Amino acid sequence: MSAFQHSDGMLALLSELYEINERVMCGDIVSAKAAIASTRMKKCLNHYHEAISEDGGTKVWLRVYVAAGGWVGINYSYELDGVTIEGSQTPRRI
Repeated sequence: MSAFQHSDGMLALLSELYEINERVMCGDIVSAKAAIASTRMKKCLNHYHEAISEDGGTKVWLRVYVAAGGWVGINYSYELDGVTIEGSQTPRRI
């Protein structure tokens, strides 16, 4: 059995959220709450919803939230090649 891999769209979304958390940590963005409420975040989620669908994902569900420590976290669920992929991550530097 081969190792699991996210779709390219999901990997790009996690990478973008990592960059947003970097900006929160550096003070470029006031808080995770401000980042989540921004128009940019809504556009970002819509863009990656489409990207994951274009990668073959179905039943795509994405939701960002303020994670412990004041970071932007994401809950996600989608089906890819008949397998349901779901989880929650907070992409950030440790």
